[in-house]
Amino acid sequence: MELFVLDYLHSQYFWTTLAFLILLGVMYKFVVPSVLAVLDARAAQIAADLDAAERGRLQAEGTLAEYAAQLAQAKKDAGEIVSRARAESEALANERIKQVEADLARKAEDARKSIEAARDEAMRNVQKDIAEIALQVASKLLDQSVDAKVASNLTDKALAKGLN
Repeated sequence: MELFVLDYLHSQYFWTTLAFLILLGVMYKFVVPSVLAVLDARAAQIAADLDAAERGRLQAEGTLAEYAAQLAQAKKDAGEIVSRARAESEALANERIKQVEADLARKAEDARKSIEAARDEAMRNVQKDIAEIALQVASKLLDQSVDAKVASNLTDKALAKGLN
């Protein structure tokens, strides 16, 4: 048996071509629409995923910008708080320094007045002691008693002459 009989070769081409065309027609009618539907659905899903990804990216960029703005505002607020706290602490320190200086000035004035009062008291005591001693000396010298009022006047006059 020969494989290729030339008498039948033309009819084989015809039937093979006809079968192939029928197969293509059936595939075009039934298979291609299903494949195209699957490919269209897949393309639509990919497009939807790309759109969702783009929206997500835009939303993420917006959120990032919002967080960056909030961070900048927080840094600004923190700087203002630090500046305000520094100014308040300096004001408190200056106020405390003024209070301490006022207290020291008041204490120095009190000490000056106390020293002046003590000096005046000491002078009065010295004058009194001098008057008593002068009275005793005068009494012994005169061998008579001198009135305390007269002695005080004499002592005051003597001290006034001696201090000038």
